[in-house]
This record gives sequence, C-alpha cells and structure tokens, in this order.
Amino acid sequence: MGEYAVSDGLRVKIGTCEDMLYLRADQTGKLAESDVDFGDRAVLEVVRFRFPWPDEDGNAPGDFDDPFRGLRLWGAEVPEGVEHGLVQFSARNGYLVSLPCPEDPIHGDSPEYVVHRNGYGGPASLIAQGWRGGRLVGIARCNGCEHAYRLEDGAEEAAAVGIRSEADREIRTAEQNGPEGNRAIGERLHLIADRLLAGYGERLP
Repeated sequence: MGEYAVSDGLRVKIGTCEDMLYLRADQTGKLAESDVDFGDRAVLEVVRFRFPWPDEDGNAPGDFDDPFRGLRLWGAEVPEGVEHGLVQFSARNGYLVSLPCPEDPIHGDSPEYVVHRNGYGGPASLIAQGWRGGRLVGIARCNGCEHAYRLEDGAEEAAAVGIRSEADREIRTAEQNGPEGNRAIGERLHLIADRLLAGYGERLP
C-alpha cells in the first residue's frame, strides 16, 4: 500500500506501508498533508525513514531514486535474535527453491546443503533511520533475506567503525595512487558514519 503526502503543493509518494522510502526523518516538517500521522508517537515507533545519504541533501520529499538503497556494513554480523526469512534461489533450467536465510545462525550451516559465496555483498547493510524509544536510531537489513532490524546501542558504534575503516582505505588509495574520486568516496563515508552516530543523540521533543 502506497503512502502519499503533499510537499510544495505536489502530492508525492513517500513510502509503502511502514517504509518511508522517499522521505527522510528531517523532512516530515516540510509536509503540508500526509497519509501518515508523524505526530503520533506510536506511528513513529513503527515507520522507517530513508537514511540521510549526503549526496541526496538537496532532494525534496518524494524525490529520491533507488528506494532500496543501502550501504554495506563492513565487518558487521547480523545480531542474534533477528527473525530471518526465506531466500529464493533459482537455476537456469527453471528451478526455484526457498531456503532458510544463509545469514541465520540456526540454519546457515545446515548439513542438508552448503551455500557458497561468490561476489558476496556481506551479511548486512545500513538502510534507514527510525524513532525508537524517542531516539533516532540506525536501521539495518540482512542482505540475505532483507529483514530489517534496529542497530542496538553499541552496534551503531561498531557499524561506524567499519564504515570509517573503509573510508580511510579509500583515502589512502587516493594518496598513494592519485584518483581523487577515491578521496571523495572516503569523505562521503566518514560523513555517513557521522550522521549515523549523530542520530542516536537526537530525541523527540
């Protein structure tokens, strides 16, 4: 089910169900009307907002590409307690099979089958922010079954460390080899880590 709002006189799509894929948390005040009551704290405890990616700072509500954008969390594991789902696998002959998520520690090392990794994108990605307990926290997803979960206290710091480590690697590449594009990537990654950590210091009035 699509969720819509009015921004600058235009009716725009801001999300689907609880996922505000086209709306950042800092943009709710820019809406004249909305299908979602962002003044209701019970609603805020459920919805997930688009993460404030630095390269999208000029985008208006509803004006975002790639609704499922995420950033790999280097060195992070999906924590215990996350409720995983099934993952569909296919073969060229038209076979489809749904298996338990390979990132689920209960089923990931099943004796019935082995999952090999080739071009692996890591176990988790940063995807959003959400107001939880009156604070703006990071939301991640399992890269296997795509189930979303909150980055609990402490996990956000570990995620930021991984992001900064990758940022420093990009900057070192620029210093050693000269491609300034790598420096820009590194600086952007540091800013993403800053914003992730800053969210945990924000509180609802």
